[in-house]
Amino acid sequence: MKILHLVGQREDFGGILSVIRSLHQVGPVESYQHTVWVHRDYLETRGPALDYRRGSFIISDSPSHLAIFLTSALAFFGLRRLAKREAFDVIHAHTRGGLVVALLVAWFMRRPVLFTNHTFANRTGFYRWVAKRKRVTSVLLNPAMARHYDMTIAEPSRWIVFSGCADRFLEEPLGANAWPSADPKAKLRLVGMGSIVRWKGWHLPVQALAKLPQELRDRVEFHLWGPEQQDADAQAFVRELREFVEKNELQKSVFLHGSTNEVVASLQSGHFVVVASENEPCSVSLMESLALGLPALAARSGGNVDIVRDGETGVLFESGSEDDLAAKLVSVLNGEITLCTPAEIRESVRGWAASAMTEKYNRIYDHMAQLNSTKS
Repeated sequence: MKILHLVGQREDFGGILSVIRSLHQVGPVESYQHTVWVHRDYLETRGPALDYRRGSFIISDSPSHLAIFLTSALAFFGLRRLAKREAFDVIHAHTRGGLVVALLVAWFMRRPVLFTNHTFANRTGFYRWVAKRKRVTSVLLNPAMARHYDMTIAEPSRWIVFSGCADRFLEEPLGANAWPSADPKAKLRLVGMGSIVRWKGWHLPVQALAKLPQELRDRVEFHLWGPEQQDADAQAFVRELREFVEKNELQKSVFLHGSTNEVVASLQSGHFVVVASENEPCSVSLMESLALGLPALAARSGGNVDIVRDGETGVLFESGSEDDLAAKLVSVLNGEITLCTPAEIRESVRGWAASAMTEKYNRIYDHMAQLNSTKS
């Protein structure tokens, strides 16, 4: 079976592409062939390599709704030409640009399409409308997203499928770096993993550290691993972070390490993983950390509320609030929070593994292929 993923990315920064890589790697790989439609300027920088088709107009997203519609309309003609040369059993859209192309496929080619919603969008009515279309099968990432869109899950037309972490994280030896909460002199190491972009909220842990009394600030380090994206806002955000660190004399507390291929070692070097973004759809790095037995300090929003059990596998702070995050850090430093053991934290996400995600998607693909063959 051949699946064409409508993505439209220009850069290889994980997220949706990490999900597709998991589908590509987990069996039975001989039965499901995954092809990814990206922008012609896309450059692959991660592994494993994927099978790509490139389009001149396909985009993943844009601040301009008009730009999304116009480029997607042009991209549709490119997809139609591709479909004449190469048969695909399932058309699977993942981004806003991909969704518009998929809707055009459903309307003008009269083919069933699949859309996975990876965002907590503001215009919820549009996505509810999409989910009601006769030829559209919709996937949401978690129950929180279903509540956000006020959408009832009713298989086989609407599903919940978590973005699973690679199974290998559940097979790694558990780290021996558990937080010694009873030691009043212990140094707390926080780790963050992800692209350094504004919506990820990396300024929050940095600002929270600046609010701590000096004697507590000296006991905390925040280590951030992630690439710097090249768009203007991302570059401005990095400059703002560095300027804030310097202005508040946090050079001995905040460390921006850049990209890393040593994800396991980097995560296990810390006591807590930080996920500060508001309405993070389904953080793969959060699930990877929990799979390694590492507890979380996460914003109380988005998919985090379904992944983290507050007070057990991590601590939730009010989304967007550096004050509440600072207060939670004080509680951790003072030994006021006792969490589950690393083994128990790992078990909490065992059902979120990539193999479980792939098994569910394969059921959906089989259903979609059957719909497509019935149409034919």
